[in-house]
Amino acid sequence: MDGSSLSKELLFIQENEKVPYDLLSKFAEEPKYLELYIQKYGLKFYQKCIFSLTHISFDVQEAQRKWDQIIKHRKELNTLLKRDVGLKVAAFDFLDNFAIRDFDMSVIETGKIADIVDFATTDQLTALYVRSIFDEILYKEFEQYLRNKNTLSLLMIDIDDFKTLNDTYGHQKGDDVLRKIGEILLDTVRKSDIACRYGGEELSVIMPHTDMETAFDVAERIRKTIENTDIDGIKTTISIGVSETTESLKDAEELVKQADDALYLAKNEGKNRVCKSNETIY
Repeated sequence: MDGSSLSKELLFIQENEKVPYDLLSKFAEEPKYLELYIQKYGLKFYQKCIFSLTHISFDVQEAQRKWDQIIKHRKELNTLLKRDVGLKVAAFDFLDNFAIRDFDMSVIETGKIADIVDFATTDQLTALYVRSIFDEILYKEFEQYLRNKNTLSLLMIDIDDFKTLNDTYGHQKGDDVLRKIGEILLDTVRKSDIACRYGGEELSVIMPHTDMETAFDVAERIRKTIENTDIDGIKTTISIGVSETTESLKDAEELVKQADDALYLAKNEGKNRVCKSNETIY
């Protein structure tokens, strides 16, 4: 990083209460980069990092200790689970389960740790990943795309007329529909795809190394399966927007916006359909 870029980031940090998550992730992966900020602000910078990550305030020494413990905890979880759980999950899991006293991670069963992490990362109704995991994985995959130019696609999915369904059959039936659609989603997407509950009745699927046409085929398969499924006497449909990475995209947020725009188009054109970004399919 050149001096000008670093100066801008230092000024941004000085003027804002929180450290952006992408910087926190960079600090976790590149300790020498964090040292530049410590040299500028002193050890109290650990307080800002921990507060930005957890929304919990610690004194300077404890904040530094917590940061080091979370970084170590993430590495141990990654080794045991053979996947990167991410900084947020590691922090949540450590503070929620291990911060009260010191534990020897080697004596805890791998399956137990997996259960803990899954509970922290998985929506309990749909069994899909939660929104915070969506944000973290999409950020990482988009960074991977920028480095390697591996195409990344995204599905944004919305259950059609879900409010009417709730009003007609009650929220319990609405939960049953959400649960079943989550099950269908997990059964239909590929092993490489990451299915998430984006919020409310809106779901999403992150599709690494996938172009628009392949993503559309998967989306159509999901749509048709749900259209043809009877959920305790209730028939429902979904609308889907599909987007993919292009040279013009600057960040992951733009990828989400394009998929959202395509979803909005699908809704406007009659629902129960799949639309690509900037193009109508039906």
